[in-house]
Amino acid sequence: IPPACPIRTPKTLAVETPAPSANRTNASIPTEPSTPALPSVPAPKKEVFRTLTLRFGLGSAKLRSAARTQLNEAMADLKSTHRITIFGRTDNTGPLAFNDSLALARALAVRDHLLKTHPRLTPALTIKAQGGCCFIAPNDTQAGRTQNRRVEVVFQMNEEVSP
Repeated sequence: IPPACPIRTPKTLAVETPAPSANRTNASIPTEPSTPALPSVPAPKKEVFRTLTLRFGLGSAKLRSAARTQLNEAMADLKSTHRITIFGRTDNTGPLAFNDSLALARALAVRDHLLKTHPRLTPALTIKAQGGCCFIAPNDTQAGRTQNRRVEVVFQMNEEVSP
């Protein structure tokens, strides 16, 4: 069974090793290195992620005024955002089916607020919600459960990278 939460791993690229040459006597050795002329290419873009965490009350999907303010301030700073993923989460209190629907309701509350204030974001928004996973704190204390009742909003942006 795959893990409930995705595991982040570093990506690696395979390094190609040159095959040994069977006949080295026929190899030509250039006297001057030639540099092919490259056309002017715009600077590559680097993806940058910023995560905003919004807290919710026990059994609630109501977006608090402080959370609305956080979202508005984040959007003012993030003009180059091209994708926003909203992750709804819960603690482990209650049945899994209830927590799944509560996680979705929380994510939808955040989405609705973003669309109300920034209607152009419709194609950039993605919602993912799961109630029984991805805890960031232990659920055996009130403080831990409070941290787990959240929505994480991940802003994906492009940043110009100098060559």
